[in-house]
Amino acid sequence: MKKQLYATLFMLGCFGITSQAHAVPVLNSVTLDDIAPTPGSSATKLPDGVLQLTDNSLSDPAYQIGSAYSTSPVGIETFNATFSFQYSGTYPFHGSADGIVFVIKNPGSPASGGDGGGLGYGAIATGNGTYTGIPNSVGIEFDNWYNPEVGDPSGNHIGINVNGSMVSQGTVDISPEFNGQGPWYAWVDYDGSLLSVSVSQTNLKPASAMLSYNIGNIQSVIDSPAAMVGFTGSTGWATQTQQVLSFDYYDPPLAVPEPGTLTLLGVGGVLVSLWTRRNRQVISD
Repeated sequence: MKKQLYATLFMLGCFGITSQAHAVPVLNSVTLDDIAPTPGSSATKLPDGVLQLTDNSLSDPAYQIGSAYSTSPVGIETFNATFSFQYSGTYPFHGSADGIVFVIKNPGSPASGGDGGGLGYGAIATGNGTYTGIPNSVGIEFDNWYNPEVGDPSGNHIGINVNGSMVSQGTVDISPEFNGQGPWYAWVDYDGSLLSVSVSQTNLKPASAMLSYNIGNIQSVIDSPAAMVGFTGSTGWATQTQQVLSFDYYDPPLAVPEPGTLTLLGVGGVLVSLWTRRNRQVISD
């Protein structure tokens, strides 16, 4: 019986080690170096490491969609994200548009939504087609084009969006305009229930959040215990270059064992209990 117990525990230990070795790592922190452009999108990494989502220097810069995400999932129990960005350029006689979105999404969800007013994130109908948004996601928009059909308050605002909808859960007008006034600095914080956003033209975080939304459990919204984080951006009839200059994401790790460890401890405990009971029965006999 003792030999059988040791053999079983050894096999379970090997299984646990193997399962952990093949598991996709969940990161607690990422930087812009860990963000990779989505193949086929307009996003690219410049030689200096800047993430460029759309390029106004193209011969036809209209209707671009750029997206880029972390190369591994990140924890989302609580988090703090800080980044800087800038918009520049314009389409003659059309204007500058449309903006970027900081995205937290299910690893299996699509990488992007619509161009134009979809900001590469959301569901929208534009001059280039009709698009669905990114399901099981949360998006923080930095929008510099007025789209009244989705309830935009102005042509320069921030907003909190859910599940690929461009109808924001909350918005705040921002002045001056994003385009040509950068770099801008942004902070997105989540405490396990409340999602808060602020922006500034300096790297000093405002004392109080500019926009907040009680989103509840983001893991339920994402439908996953971990998520891919990154950015989308788009142009439409009006265009601009859109760049993310820096990015830091931090999810404070929780001091709990890995799931595989918990399973092994539980099974090991049951087997030890059975072995102890068996020995007691032998002694009593």
